[in-house]
Amino acid sequence: MIRTPRQPIDLTVATRDVKARIERVLANLEPITQQREPILSDPRAVWLDITLSIHELEAAMAFMKRAWWP
Repeated sequence: MIRTPRQPIDLTVATRDVKARIERVLANLEPITQQREPILSDPRAVWLDITLSIHELEAAMAFMKRAWWP
């Protein structure tokens, strides 16, 4: 199998993107941790925030893999 040459990636831009994704994850999850009720008031919204955070982290990991490792 022939692979195309790897395109160089600007690591500064990659770092900025990864940090922005992690900040979005933290912003999504922080309100969940701030709730003081013993039972979640809106479990569907919490589930959605967790699911979106997982996808955001997976995207950051994939971007890091492309940027730093061949």
